[in-house]
Amino acid sequence: MPVYNKVTFVKQTLDSALNQTYPYLEILVINDGSTDGSLPILESYARQYPEKIKLIDSINQGVSAAMNLGIKRAKGEYIQFLDADDCLSPDKIERQISLLQGKASAIIACCEWVMFRDDLINQMHVPYGVFGDFPSGLDWLLRAWNHQEMMQPAAWLAHLDLILKAGPWNESLIINQDGEFFCRVLLQCKGIAYEPNGKVFYRIPGESNVSQQKSPKAFQSLLESYRCYEIEVLKFEDSLRVRKALKKVYQKFIYDAFPEHTQLIKIAESYMESLGVKERTFIGGPKFQNMSKILGFKNALRLKKYLQKK
Repeated sequence: MPVYNKVTFVKQTLDSALNQTYPYLEILVINDGSTDGSLPILESYARQYPEKIKLIDSINQGVSAAMNLGIKRAKGEYIQFLDADDCLSPDKIERQISLLQGKASAIIACCEWVMFRDDLINQMHVPYGVFGDFPSGLDWLLRAWNHQEMMQPAAWLAHLDLILKAGPWNESLIINQDGEFFCRVLLQCKGIAYEPNGKVFYRIPGESNVSQQKSPKAFQSLLESYRCYEIEVLKFEDSLRVRKALKKVYQKFIYDAFPEHTQLIKIAESYMESLGVKERTFIGGPKFQNMSKILGFKNALRLKKYLQKK
């Protein structure tokens, strides 16, 4: 659990980890150079629960470096990642451990994640198709990329051997680090087991987080993470179905970056062109897809932005 300036939320998150019904837990909390008063809270919890919580105080290096530090120190057989402002249902880990019993270490478990702001009772569910069993990690990735879906990283529970096989978190990325990391984990796994009752509660980002995620630096990092997808997945399977899904990944980037980040859009278009997929592909909701079929992708984007300004 990496922590950077989460003084408002970290108690609730720590409590959700401590309240797990699965008893054999090691909670590694990495303070990533917090300056807002988070550290005294973490120190208090570590003193109160010395048999459960191991506090690592580090200089600020970013979430990926904190995750890698936690993995190096972890002694457990399975790894659960948890952001410092999200929460787990009390039975999340126990149910997933039970699901994985008797299965190979290359099987990874997942569960549903729901969104919330402050009150865990008022949850917002997302009707994603990635909530289910999959015969391989590639099949899961193709579903996610083709339909612009995602898995909140805390929803996964993976064996340490699988995590180590995938390699470390990419410390050069500042956004979508989890997507890039779990792309590699999923390509190494031999199947996904879905647990339907445990939950992850994903806190909707605040305005400051959203603005940071839309900065030029963030979009450059996002495109780099998508390029990493392409490099890794094509090593695993170079096929038309994979290239079509990657084309949709780049289309989604252009959709999000349009019209502000023109240079990055040009790079994304060149990546998309190099995939060699001649077949038209469509992303977005039904209305946008229909507009794209009639007007073309870029013209549909221009019309969408024009209508949003009116």
